[in-house]
Amino acid sequence: MNWEHARRLLHLRKSEAAKADRMGDLAPVGEVYGIARAASLCIASGKGGTGKSITAASLGAKFAREGRTLIVDADMGIGNAHILQGITPDRSFVELVAGTAAPREVIASCGDHLDLIAAGSGVSKMAELTPFEMHRIAEALEQVETEYEYLVVDSAAGVSNQTVTFAAASDACVVVTTPAVTAMTDAYAFIKVLLRCRSDAEPLLVVNRARSYEEACSVVKRMETVCRRFLDRAPRWIGWIPDDPEVICAVNARRAVVEHEPEAPAALALDHLSDVLLDELARVRSRGLGRSLMSRVVYSPKLA
Repeated sequence: MNWEHARRLLHLRKSEAAKADRMGDLAPVGEVYGIARAASLCIASGKGGTGKSITAASLGAKFAREGRTLIVDADMGIGNAHILQGITPDRSFVELVAGTAAPREVIASCGDHLDLIAAGSGVSKMAELTPFEMHRIAEALEQVETEYEYLVVDSAAGVSNQTVTFAAASDACVVVTTPAVTAMTDAYAFIKVLLRCRSDAEPLLVVNRARSYEEACSVVKRMETVCRRFLDRAPRWIGWIPDDPEVICAVNARRAVVEHEPEAPAALALDHLSDVLLDELARVRSRGLGRSLMSRVVYSPKLA
């Protein structure tokens, strides 16, 4: 073991011990003295256009102020997480899956303590990865997740097996919806499929682009009513984000709104949401996104 490796191991153990101190009895002994794996959070939605990627970018920026953070763009083939970071990565999951790049070669720096693995853009075959290709992604994440405190998964919209697998493998999953009926309908569909895939999941609900607190409450009430009626359980509401023109300005500037206009109403709401989610992640036992993905991917080397 060289000095750099020993120093990194010591840092990871100290970081986990500090986290355990905050958690009290919730942290198992093995997690305190072993190498910590990043806590993972999936940002999902039933349909596109709900502000999922904008939410993921801002949460990634806020998490990075607390510890080294990796944004994983899981919208394979049509990812745009790199746009909101103002970068153009040379490599992405496309090269990783093809076997032409190693895990650390596809990681792009977005600033202090914040990195990104891009998903590639305009690569249709990435939308339907084989079990072997998913296993390769899982292995790559397992290799690098010990170097981070947080992983933020910017998921693809919809209920494909690939999308739901990422959500089910994450330690926590936030479902982003808007007051639009279509968005709520698709959010319900996503929650339904997620619970079928992982029965012990506890989806967290965020209402985006609400015109008022009352409108957000109305959306939550409708979602809870439908979910309890047909699923016998409901997502837990953790916050809402107001409809704010500064969000569009931030997107056009290729930045997260919490950095572009930190005093904007949406940015302040995302500040509060990040605090809530950091507390949430501190109370879960991190399973490791890569390891959890591998356990969910049915893969045989003989079929590769």
